[in-house]
Amino acid sequence: MIEFKEEIERASDYVARDWPGVLEADDIVQEIWIRLLESPKAEKALREADPALRFDVLKRWGNQIASKYANDYELFSGNAYYGTEHVRNLLKAGMLTVTRRDLGEMKETLTEFLDLHEAYDALKRQPVSERRKAPGFAQLIWMAYVEGTLDRSNGYLRKELTRAITSLTDLMNQAHKRRFANHAEGPGSRKVISNEKARNISKSDLNDDNKINAFAQ
Repeated sequence: MIEFKEEIERASDYVARDWPGVLEADDIVQEIWIRLLESPKAEKALREADPALRFDVLKRWGNQIASKYANDYELFSGNAYYGTEHVRNLLKAGMLTVTRRDLGEMKETLTEFLDLHEAYDALKRQPVSERRKAPGFAQLIWMAYVEGTLDRSNGYLRKELTRAITSLTDLMNQAHKRRFANHAEGPGSRKVISNEKARNISKSDLNDDNKINAFAQ
């Protein structure tokens, strides 16, 4: 099976980029080898496939492994990890421009809304090199999913958009982990605030709900 080594590593790298923060490419490589060692049927299918199909099979296995890791973690801790396809679907649903009040009519959750907006705000704050041949990651995403002005026929811009979504996904996973960690601290570890301060915070949240989170450089 050693002849599959390079293809397994290449497919694992490919999959790991779609699941930032969930598991590393080395973990996927190891899990694929375990599958091959434990299943003669899987090894036979891989050996009989042509190179193009074999790579697709390895990527599918890798995505199954990553998805299982994410699901297992969610069941264990209640803390869901995001993959790039999940993030793309949130962007396509218009989650960058909706308010919290709009969520009542959508299948997307408040957690997804909060994680996406916190991550996108962090992405906007990242410095953009003057030597870049494309807009910053935040602007690329805004052009693609809000304005609809990104030239998707441009291969370079498509590649940069993929990198931007990967970066946003990573930031969403970081935001989600922080949110879960803060929640796990429990009420006993939080400071008590006055009713007046609570009312002011609620008013601020309500005002924010009525605003569209427009892109700003």
